[in-house]
Amino acid sequence: MQNSEIARQFEELADLLEIQGANPFRLRAYRNAARTISGLPDSIQDLVESDPQDLQELPGIGKDLAEKIVTIVETSTLPQLEELKEQIPADVVRMLDIPGIGPKKVAFLFSELSIQSLDDLKAAAENGVIAEQKGFGKKTEQIILEGLEQLSQAGNRVRLADAKAQSDAIIHDLSELDSVQQISEAGSCRRRKESVGDLDVLVTSSQPAEVMDALADHELVNKVLARGDTKQRVRLNSGLELDLRVVPEESYGAALLYFTGSKEHNIVLRRRSQDRGLKLNEYGLFRDEELVSGRTEEEVYKALDLPWIPPEIREDRMEFAAAEKNELPELIELKDIRGDLHMHTTATDGTASILEMAEGAKAKGYQYIAITDHSKRVTMANGLDAKRLRAHWKEIEKVQAKISGIQILKGIECDILEDGSMDLPDDVLSEADWVIAVLHYGLKQPQKQINQRLLNAIQNPNVSIIGHLSGRLIGKRPGADLNYGEILKAAADYGTMLEINAHPMRLDID
Repeated sequence: MQNSEIARQFEELADLLEIQGANPFRLRAYRNAARTISGLPDSIQDLVESDPQDLQELPGIGKDLAEKIVTIVETSTLPQLEELKEQIPADVVRMLDIPGIGPKKVAFLFSELSIQSLDDLKAAAENGVIAEQKGFGKKTEQIILEGLEQLSQAGNRVRLADAKAQSDAIIHDLSELDSVQQISEAGSCRRRKESVGDLDVLVTSSQPAEVMDALADHELVNKVLARGDTKQRVRLNSGLELDLRVVPEESYGAALLYFTGSKEHNIVLRRRSQDRGLKLNEYGLFRDEELVSGRTEEEVYKALDLPWIPPEIREDRMEFAAAEKNELPELIELKDIRGDLHMHTTATDGTASILEMAEGAKAKGYQYIAITDHSKRVTMANGLDAKRLRAHWKEIEKVQAKISGIQILKGIECDILEDGSMDLPDDVLSEADWVIAVLHYGLKQPQKQINQRLLNAIQNPNVSIIGHLSGRLIGKRPGADLNYGEILKAAADYGTMLEINAHPMRLDID
């Protein structure tokens, strides 16, 4: 049982209970448990099998949660979760992703108006039924219609981190088979797109049937949708679908290249092969009927007079020009990270103390961190006003005195308010080592207005960096309508940095 699957079940449990109006502290406990579990480097299953009592040593995991974790590991699910799924349709849970209608409104729509699907909700909104309800009105009805359109555009796509966790688990387990020689993810997941429509896995194996049997029996697989001699399509418990292809060793590289994409990148490669009197497809690179190369991606690229191009930049966006000049960028890897400049603690919406964050970062080999809890505008996260922030910084200084080998910067994630001013006065911000200016509210303002808010922050000498620039939440809300050219120029002119936020729900800037 993978950590990601255990965490997913706690998240799902919290969503369903939220619709039922459960205690907010209980919901937070389940969501914090999911975050703790998904962030653990070690296997929860190994921990359960060695000594379940050790689960209670994990942050936020008490006796009740530990017992639930053991149940999931031993039975693959929670009886409570299965009961709730019988009572509440999946589409009702998806309504929580619509901005502006929280769990109470979703519960009302479900229980009082008998709305059980997104189609039901759309029909009710279009017919004016929603606006007639107390506490809703025309504005909420319009928000619902806009939110439904966003969900429709997102389709059944899954955030990269969630998709990759499932892909990694399946690849890990299939690679344990003696008959598997090579195995890899492909498709948009391998290209690390922000969301994934389905999963692709390629295998070379002497026993294709054995591999497909193992996939069909995998704990993450809900149903086999189709099966042939060398290809199988399954639906996972999460609803995501996965295609498994067993390919010959001599074609593995060509197939991996083909099924990784992108379509645009592959079109350029095929054109390049034609220019050289060759033909490229998923089976290999051919001259007439003779196989020229195909065993590895490197071989295929070399035969086309190119260095190997990393999957993350295979989008036909200047990568070929860079490759021909031997100027492909060196992509950042986890081992390159030296610090973290955007961190929250229990002072606002984090789950660990300042000391715990510092110790955790030091254990990762980081050289520095910045503690950047929310400013007061974010009331739902118990944001800090000037007085509490200064006291918080004093605590950071005390922790820094206790721990060596890592630098702790005194920071703040400060909101850019709807009128373009900062959430905290300049005399406070000037005392910080690191100030992240962010947009959390008013993201639907006209482009000129929201751009001006960002320009005000960029020009503020106390602001170090603009955080999660567009403000998007993948699969939940689009980013603000920004003039990126104007923002990039101002950031360069004033020396203000722009954050690359790697939170799985943001990936902003992409």
